[in-house]
Amino acid sequence: MKNAWIVSFIRFPMLVIGLLVFSGLFMLMGLDFQFPFLNDMSPIYFTLVNVLCFVLLHHLLKKDGRSLKDVSGFQRERLWKDILYGFLWLFILYIPFLIAVVITMLIMFGSGFHLHFQTVFTGDAESSNFARPEWLLWFSACTALVFPFLNAPIEELMYRGYAQPIFLKHFNKIIPAIAIPSLGFALQHIMLAPSWQGAVVYFVAFFLWGVGSGIIYYKQKRLFPLIVCHFVVNVAFSVIPIILLISK
Repeated sequence: MKNAWIVSFIRFPMLVIGLLVFSGLFMLMGLDFQFPFLNDMSPIYFTLVNVLCFVLLHHLLKKDGRSLKDVSGFQRERLWKDILYGFLWLFILYIPFLIAVVITMLIMFGSGFHLHFQTVFTGDAESSNFARPEWLLWFSACTALVFPFLNAPIEELMYRGYAQPIFLKHFNKIIPAIAIPSLGFALQHIMLAPSWQGAVVYFVAFFLWGVGSGIIYYKQKRLFPLIVCHFVVNVAFSVIPIILLISK
């Protein structure tokens, strides 16, 4: 039970440490930055955290006599079927995610919420237009290309594959089993926000995404389609923006 709590919430403090390390390096290098919003560098420290979490999860599962492949539910003969399910879950999960974004922004900004999408998703132009050394931008871009291959499986394995079944067994109730990992899932995503307003919107929207994913896993009993879904989202929202940033 203790391990399920650790797995659900350990990524947030690890990401905070990564953010502090990067901020310190930026100060030493004399670079301008907006603390705590280093979303253009987030693929780097997210990837480092993913590697550490991979090691942690492998260790925990090995103690239980299981493997990452077992929990992922990967089956070669079901690959194309799982990919199709992944795109289906992407469509289904995007609906509550979008509703959460709109409602949260409506509460925060009122009827003119549509004028604040830049603040929420990219940050204010004057506060986010910081010069970065070209080598650092390229390093972040190269890391972003690897990011989905680590982030998607690790997050799904941690929150849905590992923590959720343990909470379900302990509480014998589906609501806390899904809600607790979803809180950890949402909390870590505020580290990707470019502004305080974005952090609030990200938390609410990704909490609902986590709840939806938890329900799907509970009903379907298959994790790999959710990994596919998560992978597609990571490609769209991490790799593509970084490539566009580099190409400017």
